[in-house]
Amino acid sequence: MRLVCIDDGVPAEGPELLHSACDAREIEFLPLDPRTFCFEDEDRLGPGDLLFRPATSWISQRVEQFLYSPGTATFYPTDEDIYFEVVDPVLVHQRCGLPVPRSIPCHTADRGALRSYVERLGGLPVVVKVSGMSRGVGVMLARDWASVFGLIDYLSSQNVAPHLMAFVDDAVHWRVVVVGGSAIAAYRNPLEHDDFRTYASEVPDDYSADVPDEMADIAVRSVAAIRREFGGVDLLEHPSGRIYLLEANFPCYFAQAQLSGGIDVAGRMVDHLAAKAHRPSQI
Repeated sequence: MRLVCIDDGVPAEGPELLHSACDAREIEFLPLDPRTFCFEDEDRLGPGDLLFRPATSWISQRVEQFLYSPGTATFYPTDEDIYFEVVDPVLVHQRCGLPVPRSIPCHTADRGALRSYVERLGGLPVVVKVSGMSRGVGVMLARDWASVFGLIDYLSSQNVAPHLMAFVDDAVHWRVVVVGGSAIAAYRNPLEHDDFRTYASEVPDDYSADVPDEMADIAVRSVAAIRREFGGVDLLEHPSGRIYLLEANFPCYFAQAQLSGGIDVAGRMVDHLAAKAHRPSQI
């Protein structure tokens, strides 16, 4: 058995942890750089092989799809899911009844429309969110009309259509890691200094393998909704006790929970794929 790991220069800790987990289970670990891949038919994988893509580039996704064959164990629930990407996860999660903050796709810089959108969201401030980036990049807080108009004007000029989202103030940001239908880790993300965004804590007490039931349910459902079996889910816990879903990320940086919290995420990932390799494919 072997695990092919598509790595185009992601933070080294993730692949290193997966490599160690494979060694402990006598599974061969094969890193693959998609930037030098030649797309030879004989490179395609098959039943019994494990495949994971921590990389996010378009070429890494193309290589992943090329390598895949029915029976290859991945974090996609069915053989078809590897070929499809959710265009708007926010809308998908809303339609699934998950507790996403009020959100409106914004495709216009018209002042009247923007004022109407902000009113529907509950008023200023609002979050302007551009999808597809990580570590908080693309998530901006507009506290006044000048900020709303300026940000939307700029994004429209770049042909970028963000979401406008209600701002959930005084909330605790949690990251929950989901593997194979189970929430296996949760940790708090403290606020950055002079910022409304957060960073990953390095305090061991902020990490737990016992995820509260409501958080676990929302996280697991959110990952399933985007047709994945692994993901890092961002949640907000309001002082009222209400939980809000921000997003479910696949792939995600999972090493944080293991290096700072001591939770063997990589081991759970490899175990899930190895168990799945022995099941019949679904198409």
